[in-house]
Amino acid sequence: MHLRGVEGTLTDTMHAILTGVGVLFMLLAIGFAATAFGKRFRFYSIATILILLVFGIVAGLDGSRLAANLPTPWMGVWERINIFSYMLWVVVLAIMVLRIQGTVAPDDSDGRSNFGSVGS
Repeated sequence: MHLRGVEGTLTDTMHAILTGVGVLFMLLAIGFAATAFGKRFRFYSIATILILLVFGIVAGLDGSRLAANLPTPWMGVWERINIFSYMLWVVVLAIMVLRIQGTVAPDDSDGRSNFGSVGS
């Protein structure tokens, strides 16, 4: 993206499009994973989706002010709340996967688990 006061170009448009696609993939990942680890993780995932939607809408409401080169003092805060809530969700997902991986019974004679291995 360009600094304010500089005329927008294709890169600004692409930034907006790729952000939208990225958010769509985030929501899909959270939605699919929400069904994998029980009720508590599902509720946490739903809460994360709600945070993403609420603060995404709030940040989006500043879009016209940004385009008009007007002050948007809180827009960056809303965007950071979104990305940090998603990154925290990824950390919690990783912890859940590691906990599940530790409970899988060994499949090999050497005591290693085949959980997640490719081409076994």
